[in-house]
Parts: sequence; C-alpha cells; structure tokens
Amino acid sequence: MASRSVPLLRASPAGVAGFSLIELLVVMGVLGVLFGIAVGFLGRTDPQQVGESILRGELRAAQLTARAEGLPTEVLVVPGRDGDSATVQSRLLQPVVVFHCEPDERVLDEQLRGLYGGEDEPFGRFGHARRPKAGNQAPLVRWPVPQPLVDLGEGFALRLDLRLDERQGGVVARLGAGLELLLDGDGRPHARLRFSGGDAGGATLVALRSALQLPLQRWLTLELGCDGQSAWLAMDGRELDRAAAEGRPQLPPDSVFDVAPGDAAVPAVVDEVRLYSYALAPAQTLPNVLQPDRSYRLRFDARGEPLGNHAVRLLMPEGRP
Repeated sequence: MASRSVPLLRASPAGVAGFSLIELLVVMGVLGVLFGIAVGFLGRTDPQQVGESILRGELRAAQLTARAEGLPTEVLVVPGRDGDSATVQSRLLQPVVVFHCEPDERVLDEQLRGLYGGEDEPFGRFGHARRPKAGNQAPLVRWPVPQPLVDLGEGFALRLDLRLDERQGGVVARLGAGLELLLDGDGRPHARLRFSGGDAGGATLVALRSALQLPLQRWLTLELGCDGQSAWLAMDGRELDRAAAEGRPQLPPDSVFDVAPGDAAVPAVVDEVRLYSYALAPAQTLPNVLQPDRSYRLRFDARGEPLGNHAVRLLMPEGRP
C-alpha cells in the first residue's frame, strides 16, 4: 500500500482578529466555489490530490469557525466499510438563538422569541438590557425550547453579557433539569450539567466551580459549554474550570430556558444572551480508491490552533496510477 501523510493546517498567530458571522459565511462560500472548481479538475487527474483538497477544505472551515466564535471545533475522518468511501466531516458550531433584550426586537421565527421580565435598562452593554425588578418573579428572559427544532445533543455553548451589582448567590441561567449556571454568595460562578450515554452508561452529573469572584459594576461575558469530550466555564475568554464530560446533555421534552429566574435571580443587569449548538456538517466523501489508515479526530481550540500534531495517512493500493 502506498501512503501519504496530510499535515494538519497550521493556524495563524493567536493575535489575528476574529471574523464576524457574515464574513465567515462569505469566506466559506468563496472557498466552497473554489473547492468545487478544483475538485472538478482534480477528479480527472489524481485521486490523492482530490482527497487532500477535501481534507484541507474541511480543516479550514473548522478553523475559521473556531476563530470566529471563539469555541473549539473538530474534523472527523472515518474509513469506509464494506467497500464504501471514507468520509471527512466537520463538527461545527451554529447559532441557535440570540436574545438582544431590545424592546422592538424582531425575530425570523416566532418560536425563537423570548419573553422578557424584570425591567428595561436602556443603557446596557450593546443597547437595552434587563434587570431584576422588586416584586416581579418573572425571569429576565424565558424561552420555551421548541423540540425537535433545537438539538443540543452534540454539545452547546451558552454566553451571557452581565454586570453584577452586588455579590449575592442566585441562578444566572437554567435549562430544564440539564443545566444550571449559578453564583455563590461571594459572586463565584459554578455550574451543574447532566449527561447521558457516556462510557460509564446511565446519567452523570458534572460540576464546575470557579475560584475567581466576578468583578462588580463591570460588564463581562460568562460562558458555559460542552463539546462531547469536556465541559468548561469561562469569563471573557479566560477558562475558569474544565471537567471531563462525555455523553449527550440531557434535555427533557418541554424544557424551558430561563435567565435569572425570579425565585433566585442574581442581582445583575443582563444584556445579550447567545446559545450555540454543535452539529455535524454534511459528510464529504473521499475518492473510493483512498482510505485513511484509521479514524481521526482533528481538533482546534477556541483560537483556531490545532490541538496535537496530527497528520492523516491516506492509503491507495499499490500499482494504481
């Protein structure tokens, strides 16, 4: 068997500015057109070059997404079985819903509209925000999760912009019985997540806890996420805690997503709330004469930097042109 190793893409320095979602979509669209043209030519010449082009295209898409969103991504390379072609598939982030807290907020689908409680704060981080109101037990944001429209089973990331007024315990966000993001009495964030289907089987509870207090009277971005391998808690891009978390996040039917629920709301002003999910992009097939020597999981960190020095070996039977 002849083989060739395809090196993992090298990322640019971490200081490069990120991309907006629109810029990312434009770049990926252009790459897709160029990739299609290239494959058309390469398909008549060298299967090895076609395979390498497919792999590099998926790696580039995953790297761009990681840089744009500041969250890890990966590419899966899976050998074919029983004569089937091998596949290359990106595992990327996609936005699920964003709550801007604006009084006249428009949505593309009414199922993505949040219900706002508390009181309006006109001078938030990006515009209007919401703050708890005495005697009002409604969450600052409530969203009945429309299933099966929303699938967080492959992993998710939750980001909230908030400004803490005083250090007091409470619930920052809650999603059914599967997710709780909280603050303790000293203003330190911690979280509880429930997973099912890991290596141990059954349900598992993963706890995250920060030793760092949130600052008072300063806007910050609090993040909670999991990607099928681990769960993490972060503030302004700085990781506060991480723990192993295999399996699928538990999201029972008819779950409701609440931000600062009235029964235990944190004393904070909340601005944008963003929820992302991990999803597998359509699989790209390698030329049938090529097979990787094994399965690969090529991961990028939140800056788009490769995790590990991997190379993919694509094998082709000897004697083929």
